[in-house]
Amino acid sequence: MELPRHYNENRLILLVQEPTVIFGYWELTRGVWHSLGEGCTLFLRLYATGLNQVGAVLREVSLPPFTSDWYFRDVFPDHAYQIELGYYGPEGEFYPLLRSNQVITPRVRAVEGVARFLTVETATRGDTAQDAAAIPENYIFWGVYSSLDLMNKC
Repeated sequence: MELPRHYNENRLILLVQEPTVIFGYWELTRGVWHSLGEGCTLFLRLYATGLNQVGAVLREVSLPPFTSDWYFRDVFPDHAYQIELGYYGPEGEFYPLLRSNQVITPRVRAVEGVARFLTVETATRGDTAQDAAAIPENYIFWGVYSSLDLMNKC
């Protein structure tokens, strides 16, 4: 069964991709598109949000025609955001059509120590049943390195 390309719903969803990148996507019903008329330019606004309130507009994007998603890069980690999709009326006033959910970007924190990575070809607990019985269950061997070796070397 194939998924439909459109669900004919009015919705605006905001997702966190990274601590400094958020992604929004939207869909408008045919009725809304029809009422907007040809040549109507949509705008996407990014807001910093707080406790049940929407703050000032941080960014505003004039969307190219047929756009249904947008990335906001270089946002601040550990902040709350929301977006609005709308258009400007003849007098210059902004009319919001949809408001997204609120997201909070994760904090960025320093990692202590040094991370080392291995290419894992096989993960075994020993070559024979006797070898496996002698190895504690929480130790895994990767080639010639064991989890115990890695903990002691890092």
